[in-house]
Amino acid sequence: MSQLTREQFLKLLAAGGASFLGLNPPVTAAPDILHKGPLMPWGRLKFVAENGDLDDWHVHPQGDLNLIDTIRDETSVNIEKKWKVADVADLASMTQYPFLFMHAELAPALDDAARKNLREYLLRGGFLFAEDCVHGYGHHGSHDNDFFFLSMMDELPAILPGSKIERLPSDHPVFHCFYHFDKMPHMQGIPHGLHGLTYNGRVVALLSPSDLHCGWTNGDYWFGEGKTKAATQMGTNIYLYAMTQSV
Repeated sequence: MSQLTREQFLKLLAAGGASFLGLNPPVTAAPDILHKGPLMPWGRLKFVAENGDLDDWHVHPQGDLNLIDTIRDETSVNIEKKWKVADVADLASMTQYPFLFMHAELAPALDDAARKNLREYLLRGGFLFAEDCVHGYGHHGSHDNDFFFLSMMDELPAILPGSKIERLPSDHPVFHCFYHFDKMPHMQGIPHGLHGLTYNGRVVALLSPSDLHCGWTNGDYWFGEGKTKAATQMGTNIYLYAMTQSV
């Protein structure tokens, strides 16, 4: 099966060939109407973190797969059940993915080439979800750090001149496009809230300090009953919101 770009996905949605948005999530869906569309790829962004760290970007890949399962089960979106890698040093590898997930505990050490590639990726219509991993490999040994988040708060608007990054209010569509949330679910770390990077009237990236990914990975065990559900539902909202933004 061929894979879809985000622009092609939007055209299919407009034509009625991909339908999942609504005020409330579907209660049931017949198996024969699910996952009919071409495969949507999932990519995790590979990058070097501070002090030359080459490992921090890929903690707990099972979390990505668990979210993919939830999206496939709860919507009609056909995401490929594979965890793939896009390298920030290689624009061609990035542009294979209409949605990229960027996750780490340490501050990214982006050089000019990486920043240029990220800028071009966003300008071409790609969407980035960047999230602080509060305690991944334990490189800082603290459960309340926000090193990645604070670094990306500076990096994102600098990468895309003319853009603006700000905390999203509770009535923003990302909190209501499929599941409804009064506020951003928070797993651990410092609750700065979900931030959006806006360029020419379009949200092109989301930045979270809340470590939803740990909720996708092992939420009930690590955070108590109900955390997995909240984390995966918000992850579903973020993915669907990202994929339905105009190009």
